[in-house]
Amino acid sequence: MKIAVLSDPHVGTEKPVFVANWGKVVAHVNDRDDIELVVVLGDLTLDGANLEADLAFGRTAVAALRAPVLVVPGNHDVGDIARDARQPANDQRLARWEQHFGSSHWHSDAIDGWRLLGLNSQILATGLPAEETQWAFLEQAAAACGERKLALFCHMPLFLQYWDEPDRPAWAIPSPARQRLRTLIETHAVRAVTTGHTHRILDLRDADDAAFIWAAASSFLSRDQSMPPQDGKELLGYTVVDLKSETVAAEFVAVEGLMQSYIEDYKGSIYRSPAKDA
Repeated sequence: MKIAVLSDPHVGTEKPVFVANWGKVVAHVNDRDDIELVVVLGDLTLDGANLEADLAFGRTAVAALRAPVLVVPGNHDVGDIARDARQPANDQRLARWEQHFGSSHWHSDAIDGWRLLGLNSQILATGLPAEETQWAFLEQAAAACGERKLALFCHMPLFLQYWDEPDRPAWAIPSPARQRLRTLIETHAVRAVTTGHTHRILDLRDADDAAFIWAAASSFLSRDQSMPPQDGKELLGYTVVDLKSETVAAEFVAVEGLMQSYIEDYKGSIYRSPAKDA
């Protein structure tokens, strides 16, 4: 019942800086015989929000994985939550994503005893028509899971440190969408929430032993001084989420031979990372 979670590959056509790292991570996952499913947690592309060629390239990149694959989008794939961002999520960007990958939200019963919920975090708190459609889907899928336990997957973390922290829409899901998710998680006893985006790893357990997991990125890291306060740690590679019958375990896998770099090293030539308070 192990899921390989691959996050933030940032593969692109015009700037293929991180493509080699993706290939090594894919090879590592493909060499394992204990992976039942792969979930790609968004920012698959470097600039799919702007370049359809990157989305097509990302689809080909995912096809190299041997196990079945589920994908959710990130900000580099479909745009940002903030309405005043340089690349806000919008209907056109969502339609391009769906042309290549299908719906940006989904549920899967591929793991015995579990229902997996895939969420497009980039439309939360946007007021886009797709947002309410997704809420209705998510709430129905959670309510209809029967005896299955629930695990949620999305690109952006729900919070960096605590539920009621100030909004940073470039870094975490804003209120009130965060609180609406909290209600769903508590009402339906969601056992695991696995997210990407921070390029950090974390395994945080709440009082009910629900897991909030930050998945490892395969592309690059960010230096502490560029990040808002958070407890994540550095690691390049991928994450294995093991959904057991009663518990959730997370394994962070460092892959040998990856190019280790920091987004600050590129000085904006790839793209600029958001401000700490954005």
